[in-house]
Amino acid sequence: MITQIELCLKHRLKVKGSATLRFLPGVNVLIGPNGSGKSTVLRVLHTCRECRIENPNSAPMLYFNPETMNPHHPDYYPSDVREMILKTRGIFSSHGEILRAALFSLPVREGSVFLVDEPEMGQDIKGVERIREGFDKICASGGQVIVATHHPFLMQNTHLIELVPNYAEHLRAKFCTTLCGNQT
Repeated sequence: MITQIELCLKHRLKVKGSATLRFLPGVNVLIGPNGSGKSTVLRVLHTCRECRIENPNSAPMLYFNPETMNPHHPDYYPSDVREMILKTRGIFSSHGEILRAALFSLPVREGSVFLVDEPEMGQDIKGVERIREGFDKICASGGQVIVATHHPFLMQNTHLIELVPNYAEHLRAKFCTTLCGNQT
């Protein structure tokens, strides 16, 4: 499980807010306006060797990005058989179907980390609910989810990581008076 990241100088300039981000067990939600660095944080966690990532048990990480879930995306090459199956399935399925299949079928080892970039893209509310159920299933099995999102349903009862101070309060005041409930 990832507990913290200290961004390298290069990424500090691309991510608004603190240069150090802390993560808890369960679902962690990166929030902020477009351009605040949510997707950058996920890519950094997955690939940057200069940022200091505290991952005490060297937990395996799996990165889901809606752009690369597209089987016709030119910059994505499956790294293992499981990803090949998901990519092949993507030729015949929507992004949501692929993501839900992955969330419900991947083996979760205690401490596994799932990085997910805007899973709500192109989803109706039922699709978002099923994705959230998948996140909860992963966490119940001892995994951790770190997600970048704009969807209030995915923010409920999670650890919110605001890249722009008071952004959660701004969202609640503007959009979520009855939808969001309490946050931790």
